[in-house]
Amino acid sequence: MEKSYTPQQLAPIAPGYPGSRPPKGWVPPLGAVLNLIGVYDLKSGFWVGLPIQALTEALVQAEKAYTVDRIDSRNGKAVTIANGTGLAEVVTGEIEVPADEVWYINRLSVTCPAADATGTASFNILVSSFPKVNGADKPYFASDRTAMGTTTDVDLPAQGELGAELRLVGGDKLTLRLTVTAPFTTDKTFRLDLYGRKAKRLVV
Repeated sequence: MEKSYTPQQLAPIAPGYPGSRPPKGWVPPLGAVLNLIGVYDLKSGFWVGLPIQALTEALVQAEKAYTVDRIDSRNGKAVTIANGTGLAEVVTGEIEVPADEVWYINRLSVTCPAADATGTASFNILVSSFPKVNGADKPYFASDRTAMGTTTDVDLPAQGELGAELRLVGGDKLTLRLTVTAPFTTDKTFRLDLYGRKAKRLVV
């Protein structure tokens, strides 16, 4: 003989169990309704709470698996040094990552126009997510570079560079900084281009 139960005979569903919505601010008692996620510590021989760093690392790996858009020259920035800009003057142009986006950059590219009869300029790239230096954004290169009439490519994952893609999140900025080392007689336009991908942001 099978015994059946009516809904009225079942025990009430407690907050936190499937099928119920707990009141706002309710925290289940540990070990009763909520079980901690833990890992076994081989050194101590105890189970310990999962370190937040381990969860963050897992999310970063998952984040990298998503590609929602391509980053290329369409995301680049042109910066012009106008005729008459004086010696040692600085001209900048920046690229900012939109809010709620995450970018993985694998190549930076700076294109410099050909020098004219007298004019030259050096360049560097400021990375806002790097630690500040004396309160200012830290440049990527240890010293400014001059490469008139050529394109300088930086393969970020390569040995001797970052060794990995550059991860940028909403609000981060890359700035092309140009310094006049000899005044130009005509307007000169430089470009900073980025290459990589936009991913699905999982880590704040």
